[in-house]
Amino acid sequence: MDSKVLYQALIEQQQALRDLKLQVESLKTMMFEHRPAFIETYIQIAARMAQSDEIKALDARIAELQKSLAEE
Repeated sequence: MDSKVLYQALIEQQQALRDLKLQVESLKTMMFEHRPAFIETYIQIAARMAQSDEIKALDARIAELQKSLAEE
């Protein structure tokens, strides 16, 4: 694959992730400013979700990519 195409794909992914993060963080801030009592519950739920099979699978794929990059 042409490195220019790869870089373009990575840029598009980073832009999409940035937009998603901005939206999620804005919504969290709005929610917590209106309902501060939810902060502790959110922390507990986020910790629980981090242990879900779906998130663990994503973490494993990320680790595999990082390992592959380190080997090159």
